[in-house]
Amino acid sequence: MRINYEVELLLPAVTASLGVIGKDVDITVKRDKDGYPIFNAKHIKGILRERVYQFKKALGVEEDKVNSFIHKYFGASGSYIKNENFMQIRFSNLTIKDKEVFKKREFSSRLVRNRYGIGINRKTKSTIPQSLFNYEFLVRNNVFEGSLDVNDGIENNDLKFILACLFHLDKIGGMKSRGIGKVRVKINGNYLEGENGVKATKSLDKIINELKRESNEKLDLKDEKLIKYKYTLELKETAVFKSRELGNYVESRKSIQGSTIRGALIEYFHKKEANLDILKKIEASDAIREDNKINLASLFVTKYCVKNDENKIVSMYEDKVIFSETEYKDGTKYERTSIPELKNTGNELSVKINTKVKSAENGMLFNTEYISNTENSKNIILVGDLKLPKEITENKFTIYIGKYKFKGFGKATITIEKYSDKIETDIIDRINELSTKVQEDIKSKIGKEKEKDIEDEIEDKDKKTICFDLYSDMIIPFTDIYDAGEQFLMLAGLKDENFKFNPKRSFINTGKLEGFNIINGIRKVDELIFVKGSVFTYTIEENDHIKFKEKLIKIEENGLGLRKNEGFGRIRICTERGDKYELPCKKRG
Repeated sequence: MRINYEVELLLPAVTASLGVIGKDVDITVKRDKDGYPIFNAKHIKGILRERVYQFKKALGVEEDKVNSFIHKYFGASGSYIKNENFMQIRFSNLTIKDKEVFKKREFSSRLVRNRYGIGINRKTKSTIPQSLFNYEFLVRNNVFEGSLDVNDGIENNDLKFILACLFHLDKIGGMKSRGIGKVRVKINGNYLEGENGVKATKSLDKIINELKRESNEKLDLKDEKLIKYKYTLELKETAVFKSRELGNYVESRKSIQGSTIRGALIEYFHKKEANLDILKKIEASDAIREDNKINLASLFVTKYCVKNDENKIVSMYEDKVIFSETEYKDGTKYERTSIPELKNTGNELSVKINTKVKSAENGMLFNTEYISNTENSKNIILVGDLKLPKEITENKFTIYIGKYKFKGFGKATITIEKYSDKIETDIIDRINELSTKVQEDIKSKIGKEKEKDIEDEIEDKDKKTICFDLYSDMIIPFTDIYDAGEQFLMLAGLKDENFKFNPKRSFINTGKLEGFNIINGIRKVDELIFVKGSVFTYTIEENDHIKFKEKLIKIEENGLGLRKNEGFGRIRICTERGDKYELPCKKRG
């Protein structure tokens, strides 16, 4: 269920304490991408969590039971109970209400002003020399709005206690010790009786009863049969998809894996008390751009701008599966393109607060990279396919994906529609088309290059070329990678066939995959992967590709490697490739 609430500023407030070195303002108000002030969801989560802890302790509840309650609804790093993630409360950011009103007026004068302060030496009770600073603050009487997403199965007493704590939030933001940040909270349009001299329009019990009635109905799944759908994903908020963690820095992936979509769907339907054993059978592919283009590792671009035949400055693009040379004879350098599917927006800084002394802990400054949910002022749209139990009839719902999804990141809407296979080029035609281009490239070198340097290619000039393009990461069941070309054939069931690995036209990236199991509440063991976009290229005898047609079709349909139901191991054989092409240099990358 969703609980909407408003926070009215009774006194001026500061949304964040961010030092700006060398600027006119020392501490600024935190703003969203459109320039409006914002209170981060993690800040609201932190102060509500602290208020819950204080109230539980004041009521004489034992420490272990207090921690258990907090871990269940607010989460705790390294301390999980099976399936407790499904009970966590999801917080949204607090944003200014009625934005349209402020677009018609002067923004800064209506919302933000600034004042001066000075540092005090606590020991001598006197001012610190040269400690004058100024800071921005939000003026009083402005109203912010946000929401909490709570599991429909939450116990009434627990929900009542959490809402009571939310009603009793009295201060918000930074610099509260300077007498600012006092607020009043309204939940679903209602104040709490007696709070700040305002009479409640409804009691807490009535509010809860209304929420329960408005919450979604339970989903009863019995049939395990799955139906394939096409899905469209629209990103509503910035998101964090952790690629790796370097100390206190979290680097985000620039793509959305099928396992991320699958996990979010399982969580969504499990909150409706659907059968978890059936939900585990859900399958999902990676979310990719609507044009279905994948940034293959074989695509190269000139490192520096070059002149074309018309003497114009351009960037030259080409696919090295077809054009195997790595540089022009004049020394023009090529490098792999690095066009991400999603773009980095910025970094979120945060500190860990010691709840006992109410101050930041040393060395606990965290920096998280997050990706944008917009492009050209519009929400990013991605597509993919999935399999859902046939009893699910919803065609559009809101899910939360990625890391920190309980702290205001990762909101998205997913729309499903009937899946229909597109009419695609026959796999044999694709192999023939690629082979013809590769043969032409080899023949163009004969007589121009030393035969000793290209003797391997001369042997292949009349053979067929087959390349396997990875459209998602492939999890491999090996403890190490000793011969990628041979190991791939083992996974494909082609090791004993007459496939010859062509390293000159193959481009393989390897890595480790980290993950978290939301069902069992444990971190997954790192697994070796062939990274999305890798290209494995082989040569076979002239007519052998025809006898392998059925096996190649199954590889495209079913994928290879482990955890294929989570979208891993998707493969496209001989992706259609264009000739060399050029773009204006300013558009490169």
